[in-house]
Amino acid sequence: MLTRSGRLAAMTASGCLALSVLGATEAGAETAQFAPDTCASGYVWRGARPSDHVCVAPSVRDRTQSENASGVWHACTTGFVWREAYPGDHRCVVPGSRTQARRDNASAAHRLAWVVMVKRNHSGAGPSCDGETCSTTNEGPYQTVGVRGYYLTPGTSVTVQVRRPSDDRVLWQTRTTARSGGNGPAGSYSVDTGRVLCGGSSFTPPLTAYVVVRGDGGQWSPRVPIAWRSCNLL
Repeated sequence: MLTRSGRLAAMTASGCLALSVLGATEAGAETAQFAPDTCASGYVWRGARPSDHVCVAPSVRDRTQSENASGVWHACTTGFVWREAYPGDHRCVVPGSRTQARRDNASAAHRLAWVVMVKRNHSGAGPSCDGETCSTTNEGPYQTVGVRGYYLTPGTSVTVQVRRPSDDRVLWQTRTTARSGGNGPAGSYSVDTGRVLCGGSSFTPPLTAYVVVRGDGGQWSPRVPIAWRSCNLL
């Protein structure tokens, strides 16, 4: 699990994250990939520039868009200051807007809803594979693909989908609810797809699908590419 200090140390000046980590949890070793830039329920990307994915209230996003469209760049008149939402942001705004940008940057790590791919351990035989088709039995240990997410508002309804990249066809989906006191900070969810892992982890090439989630009908998260092979439990 990434600690608070670890999250903050990984942040850029604009508050965005870009990292993959290996994690371990209560069910034994699990491979986890964190998809950055997914906002918790109630927040949206600020958009001070195209790569500015700091999560803010919708009203702040709207004000930022207005400032970008009409604000003066660099040469501020009396009563205006540089916004400084990111390094080099010399958009001239009222002092309160700069204060808001600094506050949002400082809070960015606590407004993210992570997408995490994990291995679920089960009792049963490990898979045997012939090319991309694998099978296993319930006579020994085996693993399935799981999905987790953190930093959601408790009570948020979450939709989880596995899709095919070629046509975005939904291969698997479920709905769950983020709950407090679970396996992670703030509201978190954890689901098991039931898909048996064959020939490696969720990230062993070829990566034939991707996972996306969204909370309460909001924006879909960034895509997390995974392996989604044909594998039967006998």
